[in-house]
Amino acid sequence: MEELDARNLHLVDHVAAQLKVFIQPAYANQVELGVKKELDKHVLRFMEDQQAVLLGYRSVKVLSKQALLTAYIPYLTIDCTAELVLFKPNIGNVLVGRVHSLSPGQLNVLVLGGINACVTEGELPEGFRFDVDHNCWVRHGDYSRAILMGDVVACKVLSAPTIDIDQEQLLFNLDASLLSKTTGLLQRQPPLQQQRRAQLQAAVAAAAAAEAAEVAAAAAKAAKAARKAAKHAAKTAGAAPAKAAGEDDKAAAKAARKAEKAAAKEAAKAAKKAAKRPQQEQEPAEQPPAKRHKHSEQPQQQAQQQQVNPVQLPQAGSSSQQSPTQEQQQQSAKKSSKQKHDKHREKSDGMSKEKNKDKSKNKDKSKDKDKSKDKDRRKSSGQQ
Repeated sequence: MEELDARNLHLVDHVAAQLKVFIQPAYANQVELGVKKELDKHVLRFMEDQQAVLLGYRSVKVLSKQALLTAYIPYLTIDCTAELVLFKPNIGNVLVGRVHSLSPGQLNVLVLGGINACVTEGELPEGFRFDVDHNCWVRHGDYSRAILMGDVVACKVLSAPTIDIDQEQLLFNLDASLLSKTTGLLQRQPPLQQQRRAQLQAAVAAAAAAEAAEVAAAAAKAAKAARKAAKHAAKTAGAAPAKAAGEDDKAAAKAARKAEKAAAKEAAKAAKKAAKRPQQEQEPAEQPPAKRHKHSEQPQQQAQQQQVNPVQLPQAGSSSQQSPTQEQQQQSAKKSSKQKHDKHREKSDGMSKEKNKDKSKNKDKSKDKDKSKDKDRRKSSGQQ
């Protein structure tokens, strides 16, 4: 307290004043004691006649041994002198006090052990917020500079003392601010406050660690749930293609079976056709040989026509006469065509004869088979 008072001494005045004090008649034999008792009631109260706050007094002297007593006032009026200690703050003065009250809307600073300076939330620097859990004002989360209960701060006076009536006593408050650079939390704090600040920082660190652990646990749970969801989604996404692939395989198998059946049918048909072809070759259809002799008869007819129609010689007197070499060439061409025609005719005649022989042989074979069958039937009927 002595240190705090020393910082505020520039705002304290010592005034020698002449006073009229009203004491009770019970103090008639002890007038000085009665005067002091009455002055004690005004300490740390706002005095209207002085327009200041009475911090204390000393050197009290009673000026007369007689006192007036009236019918209407049951008190003794005593004239005295005393040296008064008055506190007269002016607007702009910086006060040093101790924080004695904290709330979400304001903080209160006690100056000179009994004068209240109120600092509202609007007069705090930007970034300050009230921490309800730890009952302190903190700026930007820096608890090393948080304002705690009992801290020593400097504040700036914004207005003159104002009078408030409380329990029939004259009280006053000062409006103060912490926005100035010369105001705020003092670096030098009492040892007890340093211990409280260290405990506060440890508690905040523990709370932050616990919150981080909770956040990490929640993140782990969320990640686990996300992995499960991803696995489930992958399973469902893989099952659908598997089903589709199974359906495609079934459809492909059906198509393969159908193709195999169709191929088997076609193979059976081809086998039947191949079995019928040898029989057709063994038993050829009876076709008239004229079809084949037509081609062979054409050159014969042409040769006969050439024999019937001999080459006409050019008449005398015609402009174009054939030379003997041309006639020889025509005769040689006719001879070669006759020879080719004869050869072709001989070949066709030989082929027809062979076919006729094959037909006769086949007929003979069929007759022999029929005769053998008849013999077998007769034998079987005779045995019966």
